[in-house]
Parts: sequence; C-alpha cells; structure tokens
Amino acid sequence: MKTWRAYFWEFIMLFLAVFCGFMAENLRESNAEHKREVRFMQNMVQDLARDTMIIQNQLIFQQRAVKYADSLILLMNSPGRNAHLRDVYYYSRILALLNPFLYSNATITQLKSSGSLRLIKNDALADSIVQYDVWSQRIFTNDANIQNLVRDFRSSLGLIFHVVVISKMSDNKMISNTGSGSFIKRPDEVLPLITDDMKLINQMCVYAEFLGALYQSHFNAMTAQKSRAVKLIGFIKKDYHIE
Repeated sequence: MKTWRAYFWEFIMLFLAVFCGFMAENLRESNAEHKREVRFMQNMVQDLARDTMIIQNQLIFQQRAVKYADSLILLMNSPGRNAHLRDVYYYSRILALLNPFLYSNATITQLKSSGSLRLIKNDALADSIVQYDVWSQRIFTNDANIQNLVRDFRSSLGLIFHVVVISKMSDNKMISNTGSGSFIKRPDEVLPLITDDMKLINQMCVYAEFLGALYQSHFNAMTAQKSRAVKLIGFIKKDYHIE
C-alpha cells in the first residue's frame, strides 16, 4: 500500500511534467512568433526600399511637371508661341502622362489583416509603421485628384494639338515603369495648332495651372514620405539587427 509520501511525489512529478510541457509549448510558440515577426520586418524593409526608389522617380517627374506646367502656360500665352511649338508639344505631352504612385503595401496589408501587428514588441516601431501607412493613403488621395485632372487636361489637348505630331512623340522601346516619362521625346517636326481659340487655349492652361499646383503639393508630400521610409528602414534594421 502506497504511503502519502508516494502519492505526494507522484503528484509533484505529474505537476512538473505538465508544467514543463506547458512551458516548452509556450517557448515554441514564442520562438515561432518571433521568427514571424522578424520575417515580417525583413519584408517590410524590402517594401520600404522599393518605395524609396519609386518615390525618387516620382519626385523627378513631379519636379519637371511643375516646371513644364509653368513653361507651357507662358508659351501658350506668348505672342511668339508658334516659334516654340516643339517645346509646347513636349510640355503638354509630358503633363498628359498618367503616373500613379505604386505603394509597396503587401507587408503592411498582411500585418493589419492577420492581426500580426501585435507581434511587434516595440510600440514606437509599430506606431511608425501604422503612421507610414496612413500617410501613404493620404498620398493616394492627392494622387487620385491628379489622375482625374490629367484626364481633363488630355481632353483639352484634343481640341488644340495635332494628333499626327503627338503620335510620333512616344518611343515604345523606352517605355518602362520608372514613371520618369523618358519615353517621350520632343517632335522632330511639328504642325500648327489646330485652333487659335483663346477660350480653348485658356481652358487647357487652367488645367495646366491646377496640375502644377497639385504636383507641387504631391512633391512636398512624397519628399516627406521618402524621409519617413528611410527613417523607418533604419529603425527596423537597428531593432532587428538586419543588415
């Protein structure tokens, strides 16, 4: 017959077995979650690096667009307009490009949709990631306004510019996803504008003016967003020892 001491030690051994199993399972889950956390942050760094490259190309285009909008308005209202038609065609064609911001949001979308933001132990880092996404959404709103205005601007071009010239300005071999508009070239030969109607010309110039203002606002917002991306990359690399 077992003594109470035997039952006591059996209870202790059973308790320790269950407790150790529980602790081992928690440790395995903790290690698995940490690996997921690190993997998410590695992917986040890659997304942010892509964003910085895309934003840089956007900034180059936007800076040119602001300058070209001003130049187009100036030349279209100049008495010597016909002497500068190559530039006029070129500036208008660049401004007619649809050049949307392509946000690399795969990782942040997965973090939010799966509830995995909780894996990020550093609250300041988690907040920075969320804020980066919030600012990206705001940029999308401004980007959508630009795209709508570009469509209106395009419609106005059809009432003023000769399609034969415009059709020869694109080099299809150079089309890429950089968004720089490098595949557009100045026309070798130009035809006169199909109208001198100042109402139509003024309408196009109004669109160009609004485009220039929106692109300047977009330039400022994306310059700040690029700075956020660079800082966030440094934050993540430091916190997770990522090379």
